[in-house]
Amino acid sequence: MISSLQEFKHFMTLDLPLRESRIRDLFMSTHKTYMEKSAYWSLVATRKKVIADFWCTQVSLHFLVILGITALLALLFYSNWPLLLMSLFIAGLLSLVTIFFFNYLPSYYADFLPKLDTIIAEQEKIQQDAEEMKKCKRTQFPIPALVIIYYIFSKTSSTPLLACNDHSARLLNNLFGADKDKLKQNLYRLLKLSSLSPKEKAEIQKGIDTARAFFGELDSPGAEKEIDILERKLYKV
Repeated sequence: MISSLQEFKHFMTLDLPLRESRIRDLFMSTHKTYMEKSAYWSLVATRKKVIADFWCTQVSLHFLVILGITALLALLFYSNWPLLLMSLFIAGLLSLVTIFFFNYLPSYYADFLPKLDTIIAEQEKIQQDAEEMKKCKRTQFPIPALVIIYYIFSKTSSTPLLACNDHSARLLNNLFGADKDKLKQNLYRLLKLSSLSPKEKAEIQKGIDTARAFFGELDSPGAEKEIDILERKLYKV
């Protein structure tokens, strides 16, 4: 009962539509719904939907509830229906103008809109970061090649090769930004070259070719030697 009264109080003071959590939830759910219908749906389009919800749903409902409560109270004291309806119409019109300019409009520009635009700015930053990540992924070497490049660097620098475990996969993930499980899987393959299937050997060979081209650009004879040794191990019977 107390909770319901508190919710009603928040509604009457127009607090609910102005809560940042509600605006965020509405924005995200609306954007997700329309993105499922159109891949080209934009944040700007969702912004317009959320603004329309504020005016057409929240503000309209808020005013109608106030008008309804006023009408119910007036019924207790007046029995002259024509006069009552005329009074309610005039009072409602004056109230709407007053509330619009002194409550709805200031709340919209000073509270609702800044919160909404902040949420949109956050989503734009997230989308921008995602696009940058996609660009990086498109230019990044495949995971087998990354692991082989790490392997060759380890050999040529006399650095101990990482063990095939979660800790090593996490370190390589920090270095390359690639999937930890796949990094761990390819580390394991380098340690078990003789037991690989033909398909796995073909993937390793592609990685070797990529690594050879990479170290060729670096003009590293020592790396070329280690790549040749690795390739011979791959096909050793």
